[in-house]
Amino acid sequence: MIYIGIDNGLTGGLVAISDHPGPPIDKIPMPTRGKSKGNEVDANDVWKWISTYFNTIESMTVVIETPGKHSPGAQALCSMWDSFGVIRGILESRSIRHHRITPQAWQKTMLVGCAKGDTKPAALAMAQRLWPEETWLASPRCTKPHDGMIDAALIAEFGRRANL
Repeated sequence: MIYIGIDNGLTGGLVAISDHPGPPIDKIPMPTRGKSKGNEVDANDVWKWISTYFNTIESMTVVIETPGKHSPGAQALCSMWDSFGVIRGILESRSIRHHRITPQAWQKTMLVGCAKGDTKPAALAMAQRLWPEETWLASPRCTKPHDGMIDAALIAEFGRRANL
């Protein structure tokens, strides 16, 4: 079984892990493309990534983070729901088994004891414990770990532990 975790924001990520312990199979930052104002999730590139690496959808479970109802701004909230809808459309139209989870659900399990507002450092620390060889850099030129890929990996691990 392959678990794909998706942090669906524009700065999110997609990470695939096996149901057996080991490093992530693959990871990418969320594919985006420009539009008249800003960016949006590139559905074609998301599907290309999923279908290139995982040609048997029967052996795949996708765990996707559901956006909340609150955000620092209306535009950010709309963007998160738009991204979620694009990805959900891909999964539904291809009959890919998927589970929606809230950030609170996976964080409660994966970031035990984490204080509110400290989730990013706690997520990086947990990812480094689970996959010590992984750098979490979006590209060789990057110097800072990619929060979206880290969250996506922990979302996938949450799915694996929950046997979704």
